[in-house]
Amino acid sequence: MPTPLFSGMNTGPWCPKRILLSHALHEGLGDYLQERRPDLEFRARGLTEITAEDVAWSEVFVGFRVPAVPGWEHHYRWIHCIGAGVDAFAFRTGLPPTTLLTRTSEDFGAQIGEYCLARALAVTQRLRALDREQQARSWKPRHPSPLRGTRALIVGTGMVGSGIARAFLGAGVQVGGLSRSGRQREGFDTVHPVSRFAEAVRGARWLILACPLTEESFHFLGGSRFTAASGAYLINVGRGPLVDESALPEALERGWLSGAALDVFETEPLPRSSPLWDHGDVTISPHISGLTTIPGAAKGFLDCLSEVEAGRRPALAVDPVQGY
Repeated sequence: MPTPLFSGMNTGPWCPKRILLSHALHEGLGDYLQERRPDLEFRARGLTEITAEDVAWSEVFVGFRVPAVPGWEHHYRWIHCIGAGVDAFAFRTGLPPTTLLTRTSEDFGAQIGEYCLARALAVTQRLRALDREQQARSWKPRHPSPLRGTRALIVGTGMVGSGIARAFLGAGVQVGGLSRSGRQREGFDTVHPVSRFAEAVRGARWLILACPLTEESFHFLGGSRFTAASGAYLINVGRGPLVDESALPEALERGWLSGAALDVFETEPLPRSSPLWDHGDVTISPHISGLTTIPGAAKGFLDCLSEVEAGRRPALAVDPVQGY
């Protein structure tokens, strides 16, 4: 069992030397980091290429998803996540609370805000219907409806939620927020606590999920919250399990939701057997609304590394109780 960092068992600064990297960017990220820290050893692997020997060799794991190696969760004193959310490591994985888990400092808010705004505009401009008419060489006017003046409710008011709020405010949309605390945040007209979902969602045209996946938020949207949505259009850019996906087709058929743009799913890739593929009011994308960049991923890790080497708990450390 590795010695926990920043505990009574820890005697001072730690200077790890062997870093295992895994991500779609793993090769470029490894070279980028090696140039900046030539004193360290970096081993870059695709997620499915990681072996038990790689895990045993390494002292730190840097990536977006967990390696498929039994016992990985008990090997590391420190894991650094380079994605927008840390749930791949923190949610129901068995990671000990004594393991230092840090997150990236990269701000995905602007990217994800553009994604959400594009999905809303695709609805108001009726782009899917126009595309079908073009394919049929049919001249049939499809009149758009205004986006300006509609209302959005964003569940999650952190870095990502704030980026989405800025994008919608720029388009003249009224923006409300929902968070655990209900504390007012810049860029939101109002912020309500989660317990007031039914009140907050009333009259919203857009329901946007941008909160972390935790035990508290698992299947956040389901059951009575579907009916309370009253025909809002769902955009999920948080995590798939925020939505009770098995109940989503019924929510669409009953009009509890008027449609959905989904970038994340309970199982990824989305199984070919999923009924969501063929639903006319669902737009699917393969988890691309906020993409990690090499400079962004590197900065967060190097900042945390400097603090670990100095014997300080990194500012980007995840609270193991809250899960973010």
